[in-house]
Parts: sequence; C-alpha cells; structure tokens
Amino acid sequence: MKALPNNQEKARLAALRHYQILDSVTEAAFDNLVELAALICSTPIACINFIDENRQWIQAKVGWDVTELPQDVGMCPVCIQQKDILIVPDCFTDQVWAENPIAADPYYVRFYAGVPLLTPEGYAIATLCVMDRQPRQLNSQQITALQKLAQQVMLLLQRQLISTPLQDCQRVEAALRENEQRLKLALQAGKLGSWQVDLKTGELFTSNQCKANFGILPKTDFSYTMLLDCIHPEDRDYVRESVKQALEQQIDYEAEYRTIWPDRSVHWMLSRGRGIHETDGTPMRMIGVTLDITERKQAEEALRQSEERLQLVIDATNDAIWDWDIVKNTCFWSKRFYELLGVAHTDKKHFYESLYQLVYPDDREQFAELLYQHLELNQPYQMEVRLRRVDGRYNWFLIRGKVIRDDDGRALRMVGVLSDISERKRTEEELKQQNQRSQLLAEIALKIRQHLQTEEILRTTVTEIQKLLHADRVIIFRLWNDGSGTVVQEAAITSCSSILGQKLFERCFQENYYEAYRQGRINIICDVQSESVHPCHREFLENIDVKAHMLVPIIVRDTLWGLLIAQQCIRPRKWNNWEIEFLQQLANQIGIALAKAQLLEKEIHQREELARSNAELEQFAYVASHDLQEPLRMVTSYLQLLERKYKSKLDTKADEFISYAVDGAKRMQILINDLLSFSRVSTRGQPFGVVDCHSALQQAIANLKVAITETHAVITYDEPLPQLIADATQLVQVFQNLISNAIKFRSEQPPQIHIGVAKRDRDGGVGGHGGQVSNFSPLSPLSPLSPLSPHSPYSPLSPTENEWLFWVRDNGIGIEPQYGDRIFIIFQRLHTRDKYPGTGIGLAICKKIVERHGGQIWLESKLGQGTTFYFTIPDRIGRAS
Repeated sequence: MKALPNNQEKARLAALRHYQILDSVTEAAFDNLVELAALICSTPIACINFIDENRQWIQAKVGWDVTELPQDVGMCPVCIQQKDILIVPDCFTDQVWAENPIAADPYYVRFYAGVPLLTPEGYAIATLCVMDRQPRQLNSQQITALQKLAQQVMLLLQRQLISTPLQDCQRVEAALRENEQRLKLALQAGKLGSWQVDLKTGELFTSNQCKANFGILPKTDFSYTMLLDCIHPEDRDYVRESVKQALEQQIDYEAEYRTIWPDRSVHWMLSRGRGIHETDGTPMRMIGVTLDITERKQAEEALRQSEERLQLVIDATNDAIWDWDIVKNTCFWSKRFYELLGVAHTDKKHFYESLYQLVYPDDREQFAELLYQHLELNQPYQMEVRLRRVDGRYNWFLIRGKVIRDDDGRALRMVGVLSDISERKRTEEELKQQNQRSQLLAEIALKIRQHLQTEEILRTTVTEIQKLLHADRVIIFRLWNDGSGTVVQEAAITSCSSILGQKLFERCFQENYYEAYRQGRINIICDVQSESVHPCHREFLENIDVKAHMLVPIIVRDTLWGLLIAQQCIRPRKWNNWEIEFLQQLANQIGIALAKAQLLEKEIHQREELARSNAELEQFAYVASHDLQEPLRMVTSYLQLLERKYKSKLDTKADEFISYAVDGAKRMQILINDLLSFSRVSTRGQPFGVVDCHSALQQAIANLKVAITETHAVITYDEPLPQLIADATQLVQVFQNLISNAIKFRSEQPPQIHIGVAKRDRDGGVGGHGGQVSNFSPLSPLSPLSPLSPHSPYSPLSPTENEWLFWVRDNGIGIEPQYGDRIFIIFQRLHTRDKYPGTGIGLAICKKIVERHGGQIWLESKLGQGTTFYFTIPDRIGRAS
C-alpha cells in the first residue's frame, strides 16, 4: 500500500482517536448493522475494520473470528486511501491480491467489497466490508445498501461522542432520521422485511416488505397470531422454541422455516432478530428482519441432490476421484483412493506431493513431465503409472485429469480419476508371455517339421527346449521293448555331465510307469530328495545326477515311442505350469513329426518300389513288343502267301480261316506298334524345347489328311496358338490322337472339330490367347458345362496363371459321364472292334504324354451331344520371363 503524506496520515489518525473506539467493547448496534450488511450482500463474512497506525482493529464482525490484522493484510487499507467503494470479485484473477496474505491460509478470502467510513472532515478512519471465500458479484441495489449502511455506522459513531454540542446532536439526529429512511429504501431493495413485536401487548409491527415475504398484501392487518398461522405446522414449535431461547439467554434470534402463503404455496423464510430487555433482564420487545430464501433453498436442495447423486456415483465406481485446488495446493480424494493404496486418511492432501513419493522411481520423470505439459502447454493428461501401496507392492494405475482455467488461461483447478489397472496389466503380461510362448512353440514346431529325418527332428527339439527353459540338461530317451532305453539326443550345460548314447535301465520302470506313460501321464519332480519318489526311481535319478526333472511321454500312433525330459543337475527347481504345458505340446509335435517321418520313409520306399516295377514293366513291354515284331512279320508274310496262293482253291471254310488268321496278324501288328509307342513316351521321349503349337497342330492335321477328306471333317482353332516348352513330337501326337478320336467317333453329321486355348489372366478372369475365347458350339468354354464355369457339374480344374488350357471339341456321338475316367486306361474300350476299330491305347498315350509335361487331361461329354477333351500344359516360357 502506498503511504499517505505524513501530515495527512497524522490528521487521519487524530480523527480516529477522537472517536475513542479502538479496543472498545463491541456494541449491539454495530453488530446489527454488520449482520444486516452480510444479509443484504448474501456473504458469510462482514465486519467494521478501523485502520490504526500499525494495525487493523475489527470492532464488529459476523462469520469471522479475527480481531486484529497486520497493516499489510487485506484490502481495507487500500479502500480508505481511495475514499470510495472497493470491490474485488476474485482475488485470484488479480496478481496483486493473489499474492496478498488475505488470499492464503488461514483467511482464504476470494471476494471483497468495502466502503470507507468518512468523518465530517473527510478523513477515512475505517471500512464497512463484506467478504466471501468464493468469487461473487454485487448488484447495484446491494452496493447502494452497503453504502447506506456505512453512513449509518458513521452516524452511530458520531452519536457516541459525549462532547458533541447540542446543535450537533440535533443535526446528528436529523441525519439519523434521514439515514433511517435511506435504510428503509435499502432494506426494500434487498427485499428485507423489518418487524417489531411488543412482548407485553403481543402487538406486531411489520414493514410492507415483511408482509410481502409472507404473501400478505400491504393493507392487510397482520398480527402475531396470523404470523404464527402462516408458519408451516411442522416448523411452528421450532420457531417458538428459537424465540424462547433467544429471549431467555439474551442472544440473537435466527431461524429458517417454511411458510404457507394464502395461495397454499410453500416458501422458505430466514428470520433474524434480537430482544430488547429491561434493566432487570425482562424482555420488552423484539425487533428483526425477514428474507424470502425460497430460491436459495431450492438451489441448495438441487445442489444437495446433485452432490448426493455424485457421491453415489463416486461410491459406486471402482475409481478414485480427485479435485486439486491449484491455487491453495489442496486436493480432495475420494475414499476409494485410500482403499486402492491402503494408506490412512490424512489431512495432508497436496496432489503432487501426495503422489510423487508413491510413484515408481522409473516413472517419476514421465509423471512430472506430463503434468507440466498439461498445465503449461494444455497437452492431454493421461498416463499409466506404478504407485506404491502401504505394503510396499507397486500396482499399476491409470491417472487422467483435466485442468480448469480462468478467462486469462490461468490454471485454477484440476479434476480427474485414478483407476487401478493392475489386473488388466497382469492379463496383458500373461497374454504377451502366452503369445511369446505360442510363437516360440510355432517356430520350434516349424523347425521340427522342416526336418523329416528323425535325427534332425530330435536334435532341433532338445536344443530349442534347453535354450528356452534354461534347463541344465534336456534329453530324448528312446524306449525299447525290454524296458531299457537309450539317450538318443541331448543338450546340456557344460557343468552337467553328458549321458548321450548311454543305454539305461530302470528296474521299476516296466512295472510301475510304462503303462501310465503310454496313457499320457507326466512326471514332475521339483526336488528328488524331499519329494515322495519310489526308492528305485530315486536311485536311478541320483546315478545320473538329477536334482529335479520334468518328464512327458512321446506318443507315436498310440505307441509309447520314448520320453522328453528336462533335467536340473545343479539344484532343485520348481516348474511353472506354462513350462509343463509347453513341454507337453512339444512332445505332441515330436510324436506327429516322427509319425510323418515314418510315413514318409514308408512312402519313399513304396515309390521307389513302384518306380522300379514300372521301369521293369516298361522295359518288358518294349522288349516284348520289339522281340515279337520279327516272328509276327514272318507269320503275317506266310499267311498272306497262303491267302494269295490258295484263295478260292480250298473250300469256303478254309478261306474263312485264312482270312481270320491274316486279320488277326494285322491287328497284332497294330497292337504291338501302339504298345511300343506307349512305352516310348517315357523311355524314348525327346528333350523339351520351345514348340510352336500352331506348327504342331498343322503337322497333326496333315497326318490325318486322308481321314479328314473322306469324312468331310471341318477343323477350326483359336489363333494365335501359344508357344510352349515341350516335346514337339509328343505334342503333335496328342493333337493327332484327339482329332483322330473325334473323327472316328463321329455322328451321322460331318465332324466339326474345334481346338481352343485359354489362360487365366492377372485379374482372375479366363481368356483365350490374345484375349479371345471362341464361342463355338455345342459346348462353349463359357457354357455351364465348361471347365471355366463355376457351375460345371464335373468340377474340372480351371487354368492358373502358370498354365495353358487346351480343349478339342467335337459334335460326335458322345459318351456317358460315368465312363469319363475309364477311357484313359490302356486297352479299355467302350465299343466293339466291329463297330469302331482300334486298340484302346490312343487316349492312354495322350494321358501319359500330358502328365510327362506336368499337366492333366479330362473330358466333358453328353451322350449324343459331342465330347470336349481338355488338357493343361505348364507355361514355362511366361513363368521364366
């Protein structure tokens, strides 16, 4: 506070001491005016504060237990300097007042409104002020009333001066009457009704505002009995008792009660008063004021219900609620906070200090940094943090908060929640470990399955398990029929002796354990010395330096193949559940891998035998057909000579027999040639090279020129046809055999034969070479019977991006679908030789050639509607490019 000039301050202090008010006994009149000021302004604190040279003396007060203040505390010294009303709506929004001690402990003043008390000479000797611990504003009526009350206080001070001349007294009395009138106006502005009751006669005097507060018209007579009738029946006894106690104990009267207006509406009333007594203590009358506080009560009830609902929510939630007053550095914690951390309820509720010491050391830097960023940079405040419980354990918590700022952006409060997420964290950690174990199991299982050799499977298994479980020794024990076993694989630390390759025998194994292990029993021993173990089994384990072990059986197709064992040689060990489950799962994987290895070994042997047998059969077919060529030519030649020399010279039977023999020899010649062609597909095939399918097809058509001309066959094909990596001669033979087959099994109509080609494009569609697909009838590749259609009843394979699909379609006699596979088998025929000649090898040769090229062949047909033969050839040219 800026000091007044020395001469002015001396004059002011002289005027103050002239009233002889400092350190005097508080008078009722001053107390009444202070209470009235608090009531009008709706503040909990009001006082008359005299400013001395080195102190402030509180002469009358309400709602405050302070009697003196230092000179530099509060707003009153500033108020008397400016000699005008001083209003501070919120100390915290003004840096000067925010740093003044009046805003801190123990005062906590947020709102101030003060009017200086001026002497007739113009010296400000005191203030009449109202205060609140919450920010607020005064309306114009309240400000006017406060100023009038300040004038009333000053007039009372002047009346108390004993040395005042008579004319001054008259002037003072006139001024008092004037101020009383002004006070009435102020009371009306504040809706305060005044009342006075004569206790001897029972007569009641009320202001119009007092009547209005009871819902009574101004011209209506209003007696004390009527006043009591207006009070709610449930509150009348309470009001009577309050009045009685105030008069008997000579204390101020104050009561809040309900009133019933003439329209039957219920209102709340605040009534304050004081008894006037004779010198002997007999009460004569009682004066006071009333105020309609219905709106306040409704607001309080709404607030109470809201707080009750909030408390129910706080109690129901599993989270701790906190509210940090940043300015005062005090924090409210719900009781859940103390339950979560197991700490005792304490009055020391500073937010930052309360939590920081509980934060896990590694989390403290982040905790402080995030709080700073939220308060200073308005960044979101949310973090997962570990807090220490009273028992020393750290639990995981999620803390979230939101700062509340004033209009200038200054942080005032911060509210938030604290949630215990320890269970979620444990679950996440368990899931993480489980995922890691599952991933490791999958990796180990993949390594096991990548090696189909038994030795590699077992070596990979023990190595990976020993690294993962950190076991001293992991072995695979192969069991034999006599009850003994051999350690076939081992992974061990250097300080653990090796038993790899040893043949071990436990005399009690066959009798006590074999059948149980075969049914899937596991054996867990954490300490060989302390646990209940069969004596012979303990002796066996001690001989190989085992202190603890975990044993699971390896079952291969319902047979006990062996045991997978993790051992501790240095010290005992408690095995975890996941370790046991992990070892069991790996033992199952080993059993599956061993079974597959056995099946693969058997399959390889069978394939080798089959290949050898097929090679021998092909060699036999080739040799047999080749060796039969010469004698068959001799037989055929002599039979033809007999036919030419003796035809028509013998009887008809002889001619018939000779004809049969010659025909049989010719058919035998054709059969042997076809058999040679069939055997040569694999044994005499040419190396693969680039083949132009158009040239191959033209060669096949040229070879069949005579048959095509005789039958008037029409042959069409898609253009252009692709190039392939193939055996050119065999590809010509495939086209030739399929076209020949179409000509042979023609209907009464001239043969119409179409050769088509297609390949799946990158978009998944199917198109012909060059982007075109023929719509040739009767069976279009895009028809419901086409292999390119998903609705095909035969479900043939459709082409992939890496293969070409060819088809040869005719309008011949067709075949029944059930014979679709049979016709590709060697020597299989559907018709007699009299009707359709042939050996039944042509389609078998096509199948063998297509399969040699890595493709497949099949057909679609309907009896009487034609046949379509399909075959695929890999596109090795496109794949290479």
